[in-house]
Amino acid sequence: MPGHATPSVWDAPAVGLHWGVGGRYNPCDDGIIRANHPANAARASRRYAGKAVGMRDRGRCVLRVVGLCVAAVAATLLGACGGGAGSEGAQTVAAQPPSLHDDIETCASCHETIHAAWQMSRHAQSWTSETFRVASDNYRKEECLPCHAPDMIQKTGLANEPLLRDGYRSDGVTCIVCHQDAASDEWKMHGPYEADSPAHETVQNDSYLTPDVCASCHGHDAEFNQYHSWQDGTYGQQDFPCQACHMPQTEALLADTEVEKPLRWVGDHSFPGSHDDEYLKTAAKVKLKVEDGALVVEVQNQAGHFFPGGAFRTAVVDIIVDGVEVGRLEYSYENENQLESGETVTLRHELMEGAAEATARLTYYKYVVNEPGTGLVQSEVGFVIDESSLTL
Repeated sequence: MPGHATPSVWDAPAVGLHWGVGGRYNPCDDGIIRANHPANAARASRRYAGKAVGMRDRGRCVLRVVGLCVAAVAATLLGACGGGAGSEGAQTVAAQPPSLHDDIETCASCHETIHAAWQMSRHAQSWTSETFRVASDNYRKEECLPCHAPDMIQKTGLANEPLLRDGYRSDGVTCIVCHQDAASDEWKMHGPYEADSPAHETVQNDSYLTPDVCASCHGHDAEFNQYHSWQDGTYGQQDFPCQACHMPQTEALLADTEVEKPLRWVGDHSFPGSHDDEYLKTAAKVKLKVEDGALVVEVQNQAGHFFPGGAFRTAVVDIIVDGVEVGRLEYSYENENQLESGETVTLRHELMEGAAEATARLTYYKYVVNEPGTGLVQSEVGFVIDESSLTL
């Protein structure tokens, strides 16, 4: 990338694992995660050449990741116009306190590119999703609601479960939910960058570089607690945050305005995850070999948390010999056998004499709304994450 020396990178935060899709992070060099995979490049709305402006040096290596993780939110990033810029030509924000409803379009007026990415995210659909409507029994399961229409997460504190907001729930998980200073009646936005904005006050907050933001919603309910499985796993032990995989970065502008401002490393606010086929392909791998007359199948979790990552999804390993299924194993939250981050499980099948070909297939099944629209059922068609074949 122009303006940057190519850093040394870690492709493997755990032995034998590849970290995300094109995610590259060197915690002792410049701390950059680059969107250097075609899947990431295709997602980026725009890219810029030039030199990135570093974050405030706090005497330690800082991860330059913008925004939050898979779990908490947002479309607005700190610094509508970037460090040290004047106010000429800036789009100003009304002086009244920010509303959890009108913030979406207000933020989009300056942060158009980030807003467009957020619109593609599951955060934008967190309340209106038909799957959520059915899973929550038409919004009657109160324990499910706060994270699908949260109030500002700073009201309860990062990493603490948020409150359910009173109105405008169909807006989902929005900019203000994550970035707004809950103690202020004015537009005052938190984020990882130190920036001067003519549009609103800004607060540089290192917490936005950590999984604490994600833990607000992804660290409590047992069915969807990716945070603690990350914390206990190989990624958490080596300080590879949620953002590394779920907010791959490109060099871009934080705000789409006429005001002069620096380029930043901006995280992808579409929050790619299991709904993204290219990312799903990196979640786990399957390998085949023959030992002592037996077919050995190895299934390895390459994700930074449990695999599958929550309820309402199942990973199925099918073992096929000469066109006939000879073994099948399902992994899911419901079966209480999710794979831990970095875990490899080994399956064995004794081969019959004369067997010629074997295949192991790893397929991911999501739950979908049934035809009456009253319940969830496992999809009949899954997505093949990985497949390995061997001539015997």
